[in-house]
Order: sequence, then structure tokens, then C-alpha cells
Amino acid sequence: MLPTLDYKRILLAILLVIISIGLLFGIIWLIFLRQPVEQPSQNEPTAGSGGNLPDIGTGEPGGVISPGGTLPGSTGNEPIGGTNGQTGQELAQMSEVARGSLTKVYNLAEVPIDEVTLASSGFNYLSGEDSKFYRLSFDGNNRLPLATEAFPYVDRITWSADGAKAILEYPDGANIVYDFTKNRKVTLPTGAEGFSFDASGDNIAYKFIGSREEDNWLVVSDSQNIGAEAIEPLGDQGDKVEVAWSPAGQVVALYHDSIGLNREEVFFVGHKGENFKSMVVEGSNFFGKWSPDGKKILYHVINSVSDYNPVLWIADAAGENIGNNNFNLGIITWVDKCVFSGNNKVYCAVPIELKEGAGLYPELLADSADVFYEINLDTGLSKLIAFPVMSEELSEFQVKKLFISDDGSKLYFWDAFTQGLYYLRLK
Repeated sequence: MLPTLDYKRILLAILLVIISIGLLFGIIWLIFLRQPVEQPSQNEPTAGSGGNLPDIGTGEPGGVISPGGTLPGSTGNEPIGGTNGQTGQELAQMSEVARGSLTKVYNLAEVPIDEVTLASSGFNYLSGEDSKFYRLSFDGNNRLPLATEAFPYVDRITWSADGAKAILEYPDGANIVYDFTKNRKVTLPTGAEGFSFDASGDNIAYKFIGSREEDNWLVVSDSQNIGAEAIEPLGDQGDKVEVAWSPAGQVVALYHDSIGLNREEVFFVGHKGENFKSMVVEGSNFFGKWSPDGKKILYHVINSVSDYNPVLWIADAAGENIGNNNFNLGIITWVDKCVFSGNNKVYCAVPIELKEGAGLYPELLADSADVFYEINLDTGLSKLIAFPVMSEELSEFQVKKLFISDDGSKLYFWDAFTQGLYYLRLK
């Protein structure tokens, strides 16, 4: 009698042979045939197609774009500096207008500037050469003195929106308001700090820090320091308060307090004791900037997801809409390196490279150069617009402040490396 075939054992044996052959080919592919996979450039935005925002939503830190970007056509490892590899041919191919590649930078004032702001008819600045204030025309050809006296040893300056007034803070704690239209100065209390003008420039808000915690208050006054009014006690929480007068004048400060390891609650402090809604942000070290109409706030926070570097977010910030549409914009930079162009577009200087923890210790920014991004706040999409270059000797810039021309055709910036004032063309 013939033996009965065991079909199960036969099928099992065939399956084992197939698996063995597959494993053999897998090993051969890994060793001999696998090619390196091309990685996306650092400056490719993380936003998806169709206008979707990158990792949208409150409650999630979301993804971020790596700092800065790489030179067009580079591997991402070449330095941007002209003396570090840029050829004359590459510089000759600079774009006259920002289009996402090497972009020509124009010199407006290459003199050392200690502080600058955009005024109605030019730039008001404190000269690093003679400690005097000047107004520079938009074309850079005319410079007029704003005041006859010099102001040496000024530690910090806060400008009114029109540049007509400035609050000067000194290392010894002394503070004055200087009115350039009247050539008049007014002394403010010693112990006042964190100043902010309202939109008219006629009123100021500040933190008064006394010798005792019970003396610490948020104060509102006119710019002549008449009728000062203490509106909120600060206690030991002064370092959590950002004095930032809203464009409409209803909010004078933003108070942020931790509500967890990686979250803060932001409270909008009203001028007249208004009870505004609060907003929860996904990170710490909140710092914000109002949109021109005051309906939105652009802000940065840090968290572990971004290696404790500052990430930009945008949120509604007016009335009952406070905290709505709170979106991660996916750009790593500080909000004070950004400027609004209207209410729906932002330009930002973004460091090419940041060390971990720079959001906690800004000195880690060191000599990292910046590139420029444009962010559409309606869609949340961002794009790299310029690698700023002026010449082989001056081809890296680190932005301290950004300004936009009224017609949106020029992006001005104050450079940390040279202390000069420059611009590039957007149109």
C-alpha cells in the first residue's frame, strides 16, 4: 500500500524555502544595491498641499521648519559667507528682487546705529558715533539732527509709533521721555521699566518695581508723567508681564503663567479693568506682537519639540475671539525679528543655524546669519524669499529689527554684525 502524502508538511516546506530566498535577496540588497535616499532641503516648508497649515491645532506643539535654509543648489553644508565659498559668478547672478535665491542688499546707512525706528518721513536713529539722534531719509541721501544735545550711555530705547517720542533708559535706573517735536524731556520714576506707548504716543504704560513686592505695580500715565495711575499689582510676577499696548488701546499688558510642563496661559490685562478671555499656548517664554489692527497676535514660545528654540504662532486676540485660530506657523525665530505687512502677511528674518536652547539663552545665536521668509497668515504657508548678499566682503547679516515700506516694495533691516541699516527689494 502506497504511503499517504502529508500535504501540510509539503506546503510548510515550500513556504520555508520562499522565506529563505526572500531573506537572502534582502541581505544582498542592503549590502550591494541600496542607494542613498535624497533628503529634502532644510528650507522646504512643512506645510502640506492645498493650503493646509503645518500640524495645526491648539493642544499640539506641531512641527517646525529647521532654522534658515541652504544655498540654492547646495548640499546644506556650505557656508553662505562670500569669503567662505561664494564665487564672483554666483554674486553676479544675484537677483535684484527677492525671489527665493541670492538677493542683492542695498546700503542705506553703514554708520554704527545704536537704535532705530521707522518714522513718517524716514528713519529716526541714535548714532553710535556721537550719541546724537538723527533722521535719515528713505533714500539714505539726507540726514538731519533731531536734537542738538548728545545722549551717551543710553541702555535701552522705546519709540512711539510715529517716532516723535522716545523713552531713554540708563544703566543707573534713570528714565526720561524725550519729545523730538518740542525738544523737551520729562523725567520718569527710577524703578520704571518695560515701557510701551499707546498708538497716539500721548500715553505710556510701564512696570514699576520698588524695594518691596507690595510696591510693584503696572502703571499707566500720560507721556508727561502727569496723573500716573497704578492699575494692577505685580507682586513677584513682574517677569511674567509683557507691557504691550494694543492698537485699540484696550489692552496694556500680557501676563503669562505656567499651567504645566509645556503650556502657559496668557491673560490680556485691560486698561480699565476689562475682564478679557485668556489664551492657552503650547510652550513657555511667551512673547507677542500685535497685528496693525489689533485683531491678531503673532507670538513665539519654546518647548521640547523645538529643542527649546522659539517657534512662531498666530492667534486671534480681540474680544470674544481671543485664543481662536491658534496656529503653529512652523518657523523657528523670535517674534521681534518679524514685521507685519498689512494684517495678513508677515516677513521674518530666520537664523540659518541655531544651537539647542537658544530660546532660553539668546546669546547662543552668536554669529548665525539670517535668511528671509514670507508668511501668509490666511493660509499659514511660508516661503523662503531671500538669501541676502551685498558683496564678497559683506554677505552675511543678522537682523535686529525689520521694517516694511508703506507700499510694500522694500524690506529694511538693522544689522547686528555691522550696526548698519540696509534694505532689499520685494518688488
